[in-house]
Amino acid sequence: MGDKDMNYSSIEYQKPTKPRVRHTRPWSSCTTTSSSRANLQSTSKLRARVNLTKLGTPTLWRYWKHFNLVSMNPTPSEEQLFHGVQQHFQSQQLDELQVILGFIQTAKRLKTLYKNSS
Repeated sequence: MGDKDMNYSSIEYQKPTKPRVRHTRPWSSCTTTSSSRANLQSTSKLRARVNLTKLGTPTLWRYWKHFNLVSMNPTPSEEQLFHGVQQHFQSQQLDELQVILGFIQTAKRLKTLYKNSS
């Protein structure tokens, strides 16, 4: 059968697609040395500032009640509420790497639960 006799209408052409490649960095604590972790924490303290002024008064109240700051002052003014929350928030010591790892693990778990329930 020559080229003239072939039926080209049944041939499907698909647009070639590039495979998606996702480059990820490992987040396990074994890949982070203690000196690089200390550098990460010291630089994050310098650059990371949370703007609590963007939070509304109801959110500040929830924070105030959740962390039992009510015992300090049960009826603070709006300004006292803001400053109390700000002081408490800034006094919190946490390991940012552990927070990120926990967030990723929770997100993966919820994704799995959501996939299984649908």
